[in-house]
Amino acid sequence: MTVTRGPRSSAALLETAVLSCFDTAPTQNRAEVAQRTGLSRTVVTSVLNTLVTRGTLSVVTGSPVRTPGRPAIAYQLRAFADPVGLIRFEESTSVLTVVSPEGPYSAVPIAESATQPGPWASAVHELLDKAGSQYSSPVRQVVIAAPFPVAQDGHPAIPASAVRNERLAGYFRTVEDAHTRLSATLRQPVVLVNDAQLAGLGEAVFGAATGVHSSVHLSVRHGFGCGIVIGGRLFTGPGGTAGEIAHVQISADGHECLCGGRGCLATQLTSKHTDRALATLYGRPLTPVEANELVAARDPMALEFYQDIGHKAARALAGLVTVLTPDVIVIDAELGPAHIPFTSSLADGLAEHCPPTQLQGLRLVRGRLADAQAYGAAALRLDAPGQLGTATQSRL
Repeated sequence: MTVTRGPRSSAALLETAVLSCFDTAPTQNRAEVAQRTGLSRTVVTSVLNTLVTRGTLSVVTGSPVRTPGRPAIAYQLRAFADPVGLIRFEESTSVLTVVSPEGPYSAVPIAESATQPGPWASAVHELLDKAGSQYSSPVRQVVIAAPFPVAQDGHPAIPASAVRNERLAGYFRTVEDAHTRLSATLRQPVVLVNDAQLAGLGEAVFGAATGVHSSVHLSVRHGFGCGIVIGGRLFTGPGGTAGEIAHVQISADGHECLCGGRGCLATQLTSKHTDRALATLYGRPLTPVEANELVAARDPMALEFYQDIGHKAARALAGLVTVLTPDVIVIDAELGPAHIPFTSSLADGLAEHCPPTQLQGLRLVRGRLADAQAYGAAALRLDAPGQLGTATQSRL
């Protein structure tokens, strides 16, 4: 956007022009603002100083994705300066990560089980208070990474009662109950966001997809999912199910899926976690480090495994790519060395299943953030138009 100054230009117009630069990238330096607005460096410096004095912007040192070297002085929307809490549920515990745009501060297991809501909620409250004291800024919101779609009203798009698998339904209920309990007891807003969509937002704002109009982030290692970001906003669809590629049918006569369909991408692996699915081929458990080592050593079985799921993922993604024609597809950074065979096979599969004209200009890139979900929590603005629709309703 270029701003032309004239006799009727005002300080308010200049401030609006400068602030518009922070809509899709919450951290900017003076040179970036000057380039985007077309204003002189002198004018930009004056406006930035005014916005800092007013408290709209804060001064930060550098950005988590800039190149190594001496940190540059940058500016950040104040709404992004305060840390957020991100709660993720694993099979036997829950983990609280306190995170800001500069990076995750810490990941702390919550000792009490979420199935004991009273003590668990108290433990979360205590950890958040400690985080606020330690980092001299209160946690501004709490985000719960949900392993299921979340509707625009901030509640699960698929209630646990509709899930036929009892183990999975119990997992869903745990997350739903945690959201209800924390919304009632915490001082901060509490919002549910689909985990794959969080990762997509993180890479779009702070990672490999910064500066592009539309991106698709493909989660793989801990389950297939997509986060779609268009024009700097997370696109979830009216029912919150946008990006659910795990439930795209790729085999008409395949196994029945938990979603009620048949032959979905999710049915092609013995476990949603690729490490566990790979382990079944070797007949023994594999740690994440061991799985990475097998791929790095170019073990034929491991390479073939990731090439196979890359091609299957391409079949599920082909329709989305053909219709949306995104600028970039970001591949799960957590794949580690497996991203090479996976991405190569994914590219071949897309070339096979998509019209060539729809692939022109499409880039497949590796994710840049070790914890994209955490950065997505930091990027989530409940006050931003179009950001998760009416996500703030989840705490009313």
